[in-house]
Amino acid sequence: MLPIRRLALAALLVLTACGADPAGLTAADDVLGRTFQLVDGGTTTLAALHAEDGRPLLVNLWATWCAPCLEEMPDIEALHRARDDDIRVVGLNISDSPTRSAKLAEEIGITYLLGRDPGGVFVAALGAVGLPVTAFVSRSGELTHVHHGQLNYDGLLAAVDEYLS
Repeated sequence: MLPIRRLALAALLVLTACGADPAGLTAADDVLGRTFQLVDGGTTTLAALHAEDGRPLLVNLWATWCAPCLEEMPDIEALHRARDDDIRVVGLNISDSPTRSAKLAEEIGITYLLGRDPGGVFVAALGAVGLPVTAFVSRSGELTHVHHGQLNYDGLLAAVDEYLS
């Protein structure tokens, strides 16, 4: 019986590690007002970031132990560099120590804004079952889409065109 339980647990972990792309939003209405920690130790909200300059937001939930997250981060960085004038990119680490996540982000060459969600506030608000999860907040400040699973550069561009235009 014990091997069956281990197999079931392993299957559950695999299924939740990659996520899916369900139709429709699963996020709470107030996700923009939820507070998160910045890497520098301060706090902010997505609403405050949006209010600074009115740019749409691409918000990515990630962790150092998530292989698909690490694979997509260079593509998110490339999007950030190409579209920084019209889109703000925010990466929220959901579980790692600030030192570990900052070190990995530096190794990858991440320059977009990084924060932390150690309490799982955004994981719950966006209905994340696995990682990565990417949320899109329009120029008008509305959560327009939540994507569960990895995106490559072309997928990011298509999503930005569809959900942030």
